[in-house]
Amino acid sequence: MSDRRTRVAWLANFRDRPDRAAALERYARLAPQYEGTTTRIREVRARALDLLALKPGETVFDVACGAGAILLELSSRVGPSGRVVGVEQSPAMAALATQASVGCDNVCILCEPAESFQAPAQADAVIFCYTHDVLQSPRALENLFAQVRPGARVSVAGLCLLPPWGTPVNAWVLWGARHYLTTWHGLRAPWMPLLDWCPDLRIVHRYHLGTGYHAVGTVRSR
Repeated sequence: MSDRRTRVAWLANFRDRPDRAAALERYARLAPQYEGTTTRIREVRARALDLLALKPGETVFDVACGAGAILLELSSRVGPSGRVVGVEQSPAMAALATQASVGCDNVCILCEPAESFQAPAQADAVIFCYTHDVLQSPRALENLFAQVRPGARVSVAGLCLLPPWGTPVNAWVLWGARHYLTTWHGLRAPWMPLLDWCPDLRIVHRYHLGTGYHAVGTVRSR
């Protein structure tokens, strides 16, 4: 069954847009061991958080917050007067995020799709950590940035593919990512859809042989 799921995930990801039903099914299975399978990106997450340069009293969105790995640090950086909004469509993952943020009165977990969530406050900062499906969903980005203040800071970390000369490495990346996203679409430059809202978005760091990136930018005035 595991081998069959692997083949199905690999092939199905050639779809041209994210598939919410597939994502929910996959993350229901991934949730129990999720954090144990993401150890290699912990430093990447931490760097993305540092790049956000949060200030006390700010509201920050953790988009597709998963099991809530950075919620405690976000909570600490915005302080008691700030607010952290974790958005996560998977009930299994949202439950883990809620558990991870126990005791943090300034953290709110919304178990809703990015396409339809409604936050309790506008964001001063937004962090995307390995949220490829969200980046490839125009509806998600439109709804998200409608709830973000002009001038808000954006920090992004995620996977990307090398040019054709890097095909062997790309194959390794796709194989490793097969269960964690539902479309290969846009992986050559996953950050491109964000330019509609953050025209100054720029890549500031590459890692993992160039198959990962950090990007930062600010939300333009409407």
